[in-house]
Amino acid sequence: MKTYDKRIGFLVSYQTLIPHGGIGQFTKSFCKLMYEHNIKVDIIIDKEPEDDDFIKELKKTANIIAPDKVLPYTQHNKMYKHKDTYNYARMENFNTSIHKALMKNMYNAIVCNTYEAIQVASVFGINDVIQVIAYTHLESQIFKNTSNPFLDSTNEMMRKQLELSDLYVGTQSKFNQVNIDNSWHLPIPITEPELLKEYDKPREGVLFIGRWEPGKNPELYCDLIEQTKLPAKIMTNESGAKTFIKEFKKRGITGYQIGISIIGQKKVDFITSAKVAFNPSTVESYGMAFHEQHIQMPTFVLTGQRWTNSFNKDFFFTTTKQTMVKDVLDIYNSDVANNWYISGSLKNAQDQEASVFHKWNECFNDFKCKQSSSNTANICEEKTVVYNKYVSNIGRELIEDVLPIYTNKHKFRLIYTDDNTYLTKDPSFEPVEEITGLSLFEGL
Repeated sequence: MKTYDKRIGFLVSYQTLIPHGGIGQFTKSFCKLMYEHNIKVDIIIDKEPEDDDFIKELKKTANIIAPDKVLPYTQHNKMYKHKDTYNYARMENFNTSIHKALMKNMYNAIVCNTYEAIQVASVFGINDVIQVIAYTHLESQIFKNTSNPFLDSTNEMMRKQLELSDLYVGTQSKFNQVNIDNSWHLPIPITEPELLKEYDKPREGVLFIGRWEPGKNPELYCDLIEQTKLPAKIMTNESGAKTFIKEFKKRGITGYQIGISIIGQKKVDFITSAKVAFNPSTVESYGMAFHEQHIQMPTFVLTGQRWTNSFNKDFFFTTTKQTMVKDVLDIYNSDVANNWYISGSLKNAQDQEASVFHKWNECFNDFKCKQSSSNTANICEEKTVVYNKYVSNIGRELIEDVLPIYTNKHKFRLIYTDDNTYLTKDPSFEPVEEITGLSLFEGL
């Protein structure tokens, strides 16, 4: 049985737990990184996700906690079509799932990855006992002049809620950090660590990673392929693949490969088989796909994109719609593409990755849970308890009832397992759990 030093709640919408999305990839890499550093992650979501291969992969290092009963989103979707806003049904579902999690286990921190989850968690009444971190996955959470599907008032509220005095704000890059007051640079761990290795193998084609949506600018990629006649290599979802195939057929493009929602070694093999990458995206809060691309090959972006300020300009190329054909062909047929590792991009990524956990851990350690100096709380009378059993015996499931446990936790030794949290004053106590998850006690 594995025990952990901390437990983190990771709030994310079930819709983003997909292998081809940035938040889904972040979830996977974050859970893996924390697991490797003896921290248990519970993914707290608004709805139970489909148990596909990606979810099965997540469950290797994390639990998934969903509300038992959920409100549907059909009414919200009927009300908003062209410009979206806060989905209050989703917020209530998050409210329920957070409560469920707090009744089951103790948490050192909660990381909010969905803008609706930020608003719910930040007013839950737990900020002085649990660190609440809002993570910026949308460009509109950072900058005012953005192009996105949300109402202007919703974008403003996204930014305003990050100003709460007892809320921690985390973002992906130093560039983002300087544009957000009192924020922390909390990098995204690389999803596939195998991309931090050298690969000596034949390469060909121009790589594009992303869904078929306006912000990713896939039509311009198709223009590039049509005009250069270079092989196309695309990583996207099933819907995107259908659209790319339809577009290529219309343009008479036949030389292409498409990887649909691939992860793990298949993804690494696909990326490292390409010779050059083109990332014409115009809307990003960071650009994880770009990060993965430019480690392994020369990568082009459009000139004048704000999001590229998050990256070292020594390790990528800029181009325009007018010059992209010549620029890409010149690099594709040069020694630069054949000897990309000489650029130092791989070494730079390796160095960055080595600092990721340190930055997260520094943020975790900055938070100090409120402590009670008195011994009047009932929990102080206990010697060893299983948290969820103790809370259940209270019989009310009130948030107010768990707060004294947190404010007095410094009087106990906390032990976290995959499913439970133990509080003990016994220096020799170690929990024993059966495969079924039932808890047994030694020394009681």
